Amino acid sequence: MIFTNWIEKRKKEKQRKLRIDTAKKLLIGTAAGSVSGLLGGLLFSPKSGKENREDIANTSKELTNNIKEKTIEIKQTVDNKVSDAKDNVSDAKVKIKQKSIELKDAMSNKVSEAKNNVTDAKVKVSQYLNEKKTSKVASAINDAVTDNDDSEAIVGQVEVEIKK
Repeated sequence: MIFTNWIEKRKKEKQRKLRIDTAKKLLIGTAAGSVSGLLGGLLFSPKSGKENREDIANTSKELTNNIKEKTIEIKQTVDNKVSDAKDNVSDAKVKIKQKSIELKDAMSNKVSEAKNNVTDAKVKVSQYLNEKKTSKVASAINDAVTDNDDSEAIVGQVEVEIKK
């Protein structure tokens, strides 16, 4: 998943660079075309010098206003993109925190289940061993009673089995 995200990120970065290069070329072409058109208009116009100066002043004002408007639009676009990126990053942080909490809880639950299983197994083994010991003691008593009528011998054999 991390690798695919990295590939997508690289792909988006290349596309962004390509768009920036295209925009630069378009801006340079537009500027060059405007300048050549302006010079051609001045050189070949049938107007007087005063009229040409007025036209140049008006054109430069229009060009200045257009540049200011475009700059404001580009700044707003960049600000929006930065804001969106910040929102995406903060959303990703929240999601990562939630996932880490969920994973931590899941791991805690699994560890608790494992501890409970071990405790249950210990109890079962202990019960099993006690049952075996009890059955051995009972069989020892039976053997002693059938073999001997001596109560001290019976008690001695039972003590030996209990110690085992």
